[in-house]
Amino acid sequence: MAAVKPTKTVEGGSEDSGAPVEEYDLGYLMAPLSRQRLEMVLAKVICKYPDEVEKLIEESRKAVDVKSIEKDMKQILGSDTAVSINEALPQLEHHLKLAKDYSMAKDATNATSILSAVTKPFVAAVVDRKLVPEEGSEERGEFDEFIIMLETSWQKAIDRISAKRTVEDLTVHFKTLSQFRLALTPLLGPIFSDALRMLKKKIRKLMENEKRQEPRPNKRQKGKAEANRSIDEKSSAPSS
Repeated sequence: MAAVKPTKTVEGGSEDSGAPVEEYDLGYLMAPLSRQRLEMVLAKVICKYPDEVEKLIEESRKAVDVKSIEKDMKQILGSDTAVSINEALPQLEHHLKLAKDYSMAKDATNATSILSAVTKPFVAAVVDRKLVPEEGSEERGEFDEFIIMLETSWQKAIDRISAKRTVEDLTVHFKTLSQFRLALTPLLGPIFSDALRMLKKKIRKLMENEKRQEPRPNKRQKGKAEANRSIDEKSSAPSS
């Protein structure tokens, strides 16, 4: 974590007294603070320096490093690892919580990117290695809880998808989730049902909006088109 060196603020800029100043490691400073307390500190800083909120927004909207998540998933669920699905769940849950944070921030793009990067290798690991714990076992309880968390994470992300997204964008998510559902249903039963229904509803609404926005012919154009159609019908009719 970066170290910071405090400076004394004076009118017209900052002042360095020239005396030795202790540097603070942000990692050590923030370690004992809960998320709620960190949010409070950040709110106070932004209240004092409102111009800094733009930097916060800029940072929060940066695209997540999907490659890094995919690499992490490979280490957790790769074919060469001896880690079982249930041993990997806490690490997978970390990424789901991050996706949830992005959903709460109304950033569905980053949320769905994280979820896709996590769900694809998880599905492959479950299907290829069939590491689904037996019904009634303690491990199965933990596994089922993760499945619920995965489903609700997708639902929250889809709920946050902006109305500005295109039908094509949503169709990609629909096809992806449908493939995951098809692969897991024989092992777990129907899955991602609510998320798929939400996507279908959003796609239908977007299509209806696009149809409404299509330019309609005015009366003059409509009359001209009908006249041309009448002429075409007469010209094509057989002569007596």
